[in-house]
Amino acid sequence: MPKQVKTAQSHRASMSISATVAAAGGGSTRNNTSWSAKDDETLITARASGYNWNQIAPRYFPSKTPNACRKRHERLMEKRNAEEWDGVRLEDLATAYMEVRKQMWSILADKVGEKWTLVEQKCMEKGYKNLAQAHRSAQRKQGITTHENDDSGYTGSDLEDEIEDRHADALVSPVSYPSSHAQRVPSIQSMLAVQPPTYPSYS
Repeated sequence: MPKQVKTAQSHRASMSISATVAAAGGGSTRNNTSWSAKDDETLITARASGYNWNQIAPRYFPSKTPNACRKRHERLMEKRNAEEWDGVRLEDLATAYMEVRKQMWSILADKVGEKWTLVEQKCMEKGYKNLAQAHRSAQRKQGITTHENDDSGYTGSDLEDEIEDRHADALVSPVSYPSSHAQRVPSIQSMLAVQPPTYPSYS
C-alpha cells in the first residue's frame, strides 16, 4: 500500500477518535465549564470578601472567565434568594407591605395627580426596567444629560454588582481627613485653662 494512502487513513482514524472523545464529554472544555459544590462555595466566599470578577477568575478559577464567574454567582444568588424568601419571610414582607401600602403609594400618587391604587397597579405592571427607560427618555427630551450606567446595556444584576463593588471599596478604604483639620478644633483642656492677664512692668 502506498505511503500516502496509509497516512490519509491514519489521519482519518485520529479524527474519528477525537470526535468520539468529544462526544463522550472527555474534552477539557466540558470539564472547565462545570462547577462543583466546592467551587460554588469558593465563589460565594470570594465575592462576599469584596473581590470583583476580574480578581476572582484568575485567582480562584484560572480556566474560567470573569463573566462565567459572574453568571454562576447570579444563579446561585437567585436560588438562595428564592429559598430565603419562601414561607415565613415572604409572609412577613407581605404583612409589612399591606400595613404601609396606602401610605407609600400615596406619596407618589400626589406627585402625578392620580389615585394611589392606579399608581401601584401601573408600577407593578411596568416594572423597574420599563420605568427606568421611560425616565431616561423623558430626561433626553428635556435635554438633561445623565451618567446612569443603564445606557451601557447593563442588566439589573450588573448594576447591583457595581453597587456592591463600590460599597466594598468604601468599607476597605474609609475616608480619612488631614491631621490639620483635626487640629483646628481646640481641646476641652485648652478651653478651660484660663491664663491670667499680663501687664507691662515699669521699673
